[in-house]
Amino acid sequence: MRCLSFFRNWTIVVLLLLWCTSCSFQDSEGIKLTLNSQAAGRPGLYSLSGTTNLPDQSQITVAAIRDLRFPDQAVYRDESYSPYSILDRQVVRVEDGKWQATLNLWQVAPDGHFREAWQLDQSPIGDSLQPSADVSFVALFDPQGQLPTVENQTIQTPELEGQLVRFTNEGQPYVKVTQSQRIPLPTGRKTPPVVKPEDRNWGWGTQRYELPPKPPTPGNVRPPTLKTEQTNQPLLPSEFLR
Repeated sequence: MRCLSFFRNWTIVVLLLLWCTSCSFQDSEGIKLTLNSQAAGRPGLYSLSGTTNLPDQSQITVAAIRDLRFPDQAVYRDESYSPYSILDRQVVRVEDGKWQATLNLWQVAPDGHFREAWQLDQSPIGDSLQPSADVSFVALFDPQGQLPTVENQTIQTPELEGQLVRFTNEGQPYVKVTQSQRIPLPTGRKTPPVVKPEDRNWGWGTQRYELPPKPPTPGNVRPPTLKTEQTNQPLLPSEFLR
């Protein structure tokens, strides 16, 4: 009977420990952040949405990234270097535990063809890059980069815990979730956009040190005759300085 009583007491202790462990696991789920991506109304446009338990008005950075690689990795000794291209990026705020964004992966080249951002690079390095078949959609919450709301209210960032938490090289925590899709490169074209003066030279138009040329003067135009009102008459009293 004494052994049976000891076994019964030990069973109760084990059950209590398991129950406490289960409660502790449920309370320490940490930060939640989900990400769903799907094609929107037209080619190159994607709609992203998700849910989170972060406070409302928290800023989440959403981006579409395509990994690139060099055909001859031997030219670049650092094999850990992996180039990539940010096709589009947007910062959104959490509203009622939800967030959403729309990213445009395509741009219009000067000749009217649809291109991604890295394809607009006309340098030899840009022409030699080979794109990955997948595009990664990323949603990232950085507590160090949060800006005040319109009402200048500071967002109270909770303690970051959970499986989605990552750390920078400096040890700063952040939350990141990623979803990949097989997305082909852009195709097709549209009417080339009209190049405006403000689109040249990074918004300066013509070179800053160059003056716009003046229109040529017709050869049959005579120079204007100078008219003077000189006279040898004496000054009137009202013309004297007072």
